Amino acid sequence: MRHAAVGVDIGGTKLLMLAEGQELEAPLTRRLATGPSVVPADIEAAVRAFIADNALKPTALGIAVPGLVENGQVKISDVLPQLTGWEGLHHDGTPPLLVNDIRGALAQESASLSKASSAAVIVCGTAVGSAYLCEGRVVRGSRGWAGEIGSMPMPTPQGVKRLDDLAGGGAIVRAVGEHPEQIHAALATGDPRTRRIVNAAGEALGLAIASLINILNPDVLRVAGGTLGYAGYWDTAVATARTHALPELWDVCTVDRIQATELVVARGAMRLAAAAIDGQVWVQQYV
Repeated sequence: MRHAAVGVDIGGTKLLMLAEGQELEAPLTRRLATGPSVVPADIEAAVRAFIADNALKPTALGIAVPGLVENGQVKISDVLPQLTGWEGLHHDGTPPLLVNDIRGALAQESASLSKASSAAVIVCGTAVGSAYLCEGRVVRGSRGWAGEIGSMPMPTPQGVKRLDDLAGGGAIVRAVGEHPEQIHAALATGDPRTRRIVNAAGEALGLAIASLINILNPDVLRVAGGTLGYAGYWDTAVATARTHALPELWDVCTVDRIQATELVVARGAMRLAAAAIDGQVWVQQYV
């Protein structure tokens, strides 16, 4: 058996499992499809298989979920509703650490920031989520649920909609009526309808970014997620945000895409789980 920390990123369309440790020559990953019908037993079976197939003995197990987490339990998940009430996977005596997926990304990104940083992290996957630091402390809210930017109401000619329904990857797929691979292909050939839909989604994200910058005045804003891979989406978002943010606040904020974007959530969950086992108290503000 090989000792390693394990991080699990559960998304609306994919399950990403990651193992890292000194006894491994390189990080191990496995990616599987998910969807609204996925139940906790499916995830538990997949994680157990990943651990067994790679002869791993987890030293820490961090699990990130797309939803509201309270007291180690999923309270609600819009994209994976069957996870409601789940308390994570207990494996061979290793207690899991359950965390909101965007908080996991924030935990990973905060490792490279100064202890006094004010930062925002946005992840654009099937839906859109965010998490924040204010002078080094996680902004939690009264129940620990702060960061539901995907539920931000946005006015449109068709009435008020949520940001998720305008800027999320799921919204793009529904609007185009094709799978992501076909959307990428259409963008590559310059299909005007697909380009308009993707650019409109990027514009909606850009307005949300401008709102966060204007409200929170962060010095760092980092963005990740598979939706950024659609050609034109990110460029439109940045241009829109720059136009609508207060210039003074925009100029003091570094806006970047997160590097190794596919692994950032799993690594953050892993980092939190390892720190919790070591008894580091800073972890509590994330979970």
